Amino acid sequence: MIKPDSFTVKRPLITIILIELMLMIFVAGGSAYVSIAELTHPLAPFLGFIPIALFLLIYLSVKKRWSIFYFSSLSKLTKRQWLEYLPLLLVLIVLVIGNKGFQPESFSFFAYLLLSQIFLVGFVEETLFRGIILRILMPKGKAFAIVVSSALFGITHALQALSGQSLEDTILQIVYAFILGFVLTMLVVRNRAIFLTILFHGLHNFLNFTGNTPSTHLYDYLVLTILLAQLLWLLSSSKKSSAASDGIYA
Repeated sequence: MIKPDSFTVKRPLITIILIELMLMIFVAGGSAYVSIAELTHPLAPFLGFIPIALFLLIYLSVKKRWSIFYFSSLSKLTKRQWLEYLPLLLVLIVLVIGNKGFQPESFSFFAYLLLSQIFLVGFVEETLFRGIILRILMPKGKAFAIVVSSALFGITHALQALSGQSLEDTILQIVYAFILGFVLTMLVVRNRAIFLTILFHGLHNFLNFTGNTPSTHLYDYLVLTILLAQLLWLLSSSKKSSAASDGIYA
């Protein structure tokens, strides 16, 4: 079993609330500026993530806390651990098939969007939810940290579902956000490989933004089925590991 690195904060609840507020203020502020300025660059919708990404890079580098927040070398992963990410690859394949091609945009549009989703949105959200917030909650117990950090991720993403869309779309988006959050959090806790969840997060968003909108939710339900199966697999595997070595990986 890998022992957890020591990382605690005096007021975890206040810290988490401030992190959530910072994310919402910067993202909403960036979107508002883009709308007012009528910016059309592919990176424009994600301007709010830039100051957060820069802050995280400086903070993690100066404080030397990359490893504490699960930025571990991928070379340490075993073959069994790599296998745990195969369902995520299947999810990406389903998204590609479900989109039935990409929107007619320029190469630069796709390049900018891909880079923004991996190095801005993916990096920021994974570092905050499955890095900092998860580690802040760890002193309360691994199970508690996984559930709460996943729930916060789901709630944050579900807020955009309250925008006048259909009831089915709203429920589907909320469930999707929660299940995906649980799966990614479990993978980070078990394998300490946040690099891979950042990459998946970025590619997942990229495919959603650039693909054609499917006429039905068939592929959404298929992705949910894959994620639920993966979650059950991870939970079952964690229980076995817990029985053998005091708990799942920290």
